[in-house]
Amino acid sequence: MDLTDKNKFVALVKEHQNILHKICHVYCYTKEDKQDLSQEIILQLFKSYDSFKGKSSFATWMYRVALNTAITKTKRPNLFV
Repeated sequence: MDLTDKNKFVALVKEHQNILHKICHVYCYTKEDKQDLSQEIILQLFKSYDSFKGKSSFATWMYRVALNTAITKTKRPNLFV
């Protein structure tokens, strides 16, 4: 991923950051847990950004990655302890 792609990624995540906030609010209770989950979602988005084909909107793709990450990470007991 070159610098242009990284800048585009950052801009898209900032544009749709409300998706992150909503999912973190639903799946976590404490501020710290929400921050941890948000960072994990952003990491997963970044790692899989090259696989985004544009067949759906970025917001839709971001929502699915964020939701799948939240479900996976919050299934495990004491994940954020």
